[in-house]
Amino acid sequence: MSTKTIPDGYVQANHALLNEQINHLIESILPQFEKNMKSFVTFNVAYLTLGSLEIVLLVIFFAFLAKSSILAFSLAFVFLTFFSYFILRVYYQSKKPEQLVEIRDKFIRSCKALLNYQDGIPEHHIALSKACCRFADNLHGREYDFYALPKWLDSYQSPIEKFSCWWHWNDIHRMKEMLLMASVEENIKLVKCEPTSLQVHAALANAYVMLSQLYVDPRKAEGYVEDQWIAPDRYGPVMEGNFRKTAEKAIEEFKILHHYAPQDPWVHAQLAYSYHDLKMPKEEIKEYENILRINPDDKDTLYKLGTLYFQQGMNAQGLRIFEELKRSNPKKAESLIKSYGSHEEK
Repeated sequence: MSTKTIPDGYVQANHALLNEQINHLIESILPQFEKNMKSFVTFNVAYLTLGSLEIVLLVIFFAFLAKSSILAFSLAFVFLTFFSYFILRVYYQSKKPEQLVEIRDKFIRSCKALLNYQDGIPEHHIALSKACCRFADNLHGREYDFYALPKWLDSYQSPIEKFSCWWHWNDIHRMKEMLLMASVEENIKLVKCEPTSLQVHAALANAYVMLSQLYVDPRKAEGYVEDQWIAPDRYGPVMEGNFRKTAEKAIEEFKILHHYAPQDPWVHAQLAYSYHDLKMPKEEIKEYENILRINPDDKDTLYKLGTLYFQQGMNAQGLRIFEELKRSNPKKAESLIKSYGSHEEK
């Protein structure tokens, strides 16, 4: 999906200074976030190393220990180590979500202090929403970067990145989700301040779009690196369900925009992108047809519509667009005809 933000002039504030302050705030909070996440890994590695060492020593000296009562104490000590590990692990796992909430709340409180935040002031809601989005953006890809090796060990960096992602992707995902949800909440407050403003509904739609992208299968995203490890849960049914639910909310906002600005091609384009992501080709086709009714000379949209026609087996309509492009843009027409028969390949 493409996105559109509220023009900078809409917010009456010293943007440069505020942005710099928010960047400093993010830089000061990130080390605390990373420290909390790493402490859980340190705990797991330390206990598992200790337990493994105890088992190895028990096996090595088993013959000697079997001749005395020390064996029973050794077995009890091993059992105690693993029992305490599982108990403490449950405690740490239950505590981790609270830590994430505390970090998010600390960030939001600090931002509000910078803004002298007051409910009901549109500029404050916009600025806080953008700050949350910026923090979420700073977390992009960090699940692979928690641990770094010296340059002379670069050949081992790939498994280290996999280890880092395996441990931390869920924490990064949760934090980004909470921040983007906070951004959505601020935009909903903004709608309540100015219910009929097109800019405000565009901002809320944009917030939903950004949140929906968090749930997109990373294998289908731009810039995907094939040899980069991705956790299976990152593209499972739960993520798919969250994506559809959030994208549908974005579509509802775009429909509101359509109600107020039915002749705006951008609104129809956003609806088309949303329908494409939701795999609703008939609705996507309809939006591209709407764009062409408003702007008949839009060759890019004409090409997209022709491709969709061929993909859906609507070859007659696709060939009509091919003929039109052949007269005005032969290169696009040549590229379009390659989609002929793509419906049969599905």
